[in-house]
Amino acid sequence: METASIHSLQDRQSHRQLALKADRQLARAAARGDRQAFQQIVDANKQKMFTVARSVIGEASLAEDIVQEAFIKAYRALPDFRGDCLLSTWLYRISYLAAIDVQRQQKRHLQLARESDPNAEVVDTNPGRRSEGELQNNQLSQDIQRALNCLSPFEKTVFTLRHMQNFKLREIALVVDRSEGTVKNILFRAIRKLRERLDSSYLIREVETC
Repeated sequence: METASIHSLQDRQSHRQLALKADRQLARAAARGDRQAFQQIVDANKQKMFTVARSVIGEASLAEDIVQEAFIKAYRALPDFRGDCLLSTWLYRISYLAAIDVQRQQKRHLQLARESDPNAEVVDTNPGRRSEGELQNNQLSQDIQRALNCLSPFEKTVFTLRHMQNFKLREIALVVDRSEGTVKNILFRAIRKLRERLDSSYLIREVETC
């Protein structure tokens, strides 16, 4: 059993080294102006980059803009890609940092708006009639969203990446620049907060291995 585990670990390490080598070659080709190589990078990573951006910013259309900006930044930085981590993880982190910048800008704009007009109200209108099923689904979504809003922005991002998008702990740790242990503790804390907010019908199970 121990021998099998050793071989399995060696196989994973070997696979990772091959993946890192392939990423370095692809990045070098794209940095030299190989459009096909860069398009390959875009096609392979745009969806998860969008997921990362949206986990921070929430709004889909804004997340799409962030991904476009992230690819521009990534293209310019390709000559500096060392290949210490996977190219995908490097791109996810660029998306994460770009989304954080936009989030900070939004907060500044919101603060300025409140200072200029303290009595302003945000009106949420949903015209049209909805069926009972649509109303129930909407209520469910609102309940879950309210529960998620009890988390800090960082907890919400980590929770979303892990439990809604199935990112691995190692990936999340690299994206948010924290240790795996820290990420795991954040997940447990987020789950406990959500349990306090959601009733048993939305039970979230806390597993020992995130």
